[in-house]
Amino acid sequence: MNQKMNAEIAEILGAFIGDGWIESKANAFYITGDRLEDKDYYDYFLAPLFSKWFCEVKPKEFSYWNVYGINCYKKSIVENCLKLGFQSGLKALSAKIPKEIMNSKDIKIKKAVLRGIFDADGSFWCEKSRAKTSVEWKRTHHYHPEFQIGSCSKELLEQIELLFKEFEIKSKMVLKNKAGIKCNRNIHNYYALRIRRIKDIERWFEVIGSSNPRHQTRYAVWKKFGFLPAGTNINQRKEMLIGNLDPQSFY
Repeated sequence: MNQKMNAEIAEILGAFIGDGWIESKANAFYITGDRLEDKDYYDYFLAPLFSKWFCEVKPKEFSYWNVYGINCYKKSIVENCLKLGFQSGLKALSAKIPKEIMNSKDIKIKKAVLRGIFDADGSFWCEKSRAKTSVEWKRTHHYHPEFQIGSCSKELLEQIELLFKEFEIKSKMVLKNKAGIKCNRNIHNYYALRIRRIKDIERWFEVIGSSNPRHQTRYAVWKKFGFLPAGTNINQRKEMLIGNLDPQSFY
């Protein structure tokens, strides 16, 4: 109880900002993700980390929402989370990084909150060539890496963009969908913070990194083979990386 912010708590907070919520009565806490792609992340990283700093939790499937993740119903723990900057209630439009972290001189804390946000709610994938090329395989394979963090909260993405600049990572915010994405049952603008230059994406993974095997395996396949087939799942990517599955078989 009454912990002070540190890098590990900041990473939990980042994951919460990305895909978590606290019910308005402060009696329930959740962070959830995809049942397959994020299962390893919750089983082997986020649940143990939350158990270390707050209380023991065991990841589970929430069939009602078709997601997988962690939860806590201990009011004292939830109240402690609130003191650390976790937001309660609907936060789709108001999600933000606490000022304590934005103003922190501890680089590890800033890296951790960014990593947590990306791991819970970011995306890394590869596109086919957008330009004419004489290299035949580049016309058919998904080889150009793309990085994105999206949110209905423009303020959150502006904060993330400021932190990116501190780490010399160039990004661009775009209005991806105008009044067309469902956020907490209301239709609102949806913004995306994107990194498209390869050297900036590589810098992200070198400087900030990822604790989520979903992103780790996607990036590792691209680095090893020079392309990342679309539509793969985490188990297929693991097989590719140990040589049991040929990524060319997806083309």
